[in-house]
Amino acid sequence: MEELMTIQAFSERTGISKSALRYYETQHLLSPKRKLENGYRYYSEDQIEVVKFISSLRLVGISIKEIQLYISGDEENRQQMMTRWIQSLKQKQELLNVSLRYLEGQHENEAVYLIERKEEIIVWFGAESEVGQFGTHFRERGKELLKNNIRFKSGYLRYLSGMNSIKAEIGFGLSKAISLSVLPEGAQIEHMPPCLCIAQSFNSSISQIKEGYRNLIRFAVDHNWVPTGPVLEWYRGEELNDLDLIMPVTKFKGG
Repeated sequence: MEELMTIQAFSERTGISKSALRYYETQHLLSPKRKLENGYRYYSEDQIEVVKFISSLRLVGISIKEIQLYISGDEENRQQMMTRWIQSLKQKQELLNVSLRYLEGQHENEAVYLIERKEEIIVWFGAESEVGQFGTHFRERGKELLKNNIRFKSGYLRYLSGMNSIKAEIGFGLSKAISLSVLPEGAQIEHMPPCLCIAQSFNSSISQIKEGYRNLIRFAVDHNWVPTGPVLEWYRGEELNDLDLIMPVTKFKGG
């Protein structure tokens, strides 16, 4: 005959409080093997590992609802959920590391901030010009997009090569997805993944943009930031006059 334990004995065996055991019962995660009319609960030996696992999931931040789905799911669903939890926790861990590194770097009063970038669709065009002389390219390409009824909300410049005569790509962040058939000639679409960036506002003459790059890269090196993509010039406002330099430092999965 199976030997059962009272809730007191079960709590002592598992190290989990009686109140937590009662709560798991109300959430249909754990049920006593026997519950008498006087409220006495009795648990079996094989429930020890189950409740320890439930408690462990709660301690790492898994919600009650998720645990309910895990317990009621089949083996395939459980494996998928476990994989998703691991990915989520890794992302949270990376975000915490980024947050700590940012705060540690602020004691020097650097004018650098963090920004979370959502997934974005960007239309890119090749361009070549002297330093600080890409305004004409932005205006001409912007007019082409508007002529095709393609609305954009921001502009980008991605350096490719050169010192004085610069080869680059100029991009436009779209307000919504578009069909490839309406793109102007020479345009390419890129789906930029969500990410965290370190960023620095640039308010000097655009002819001094190289110094802005140096400052942001120097900050990244001094504070051990590892870029996950190139530095971008990020233009905003109706006339694309507001300029920040941004460097992706963490990529996120999903949208």
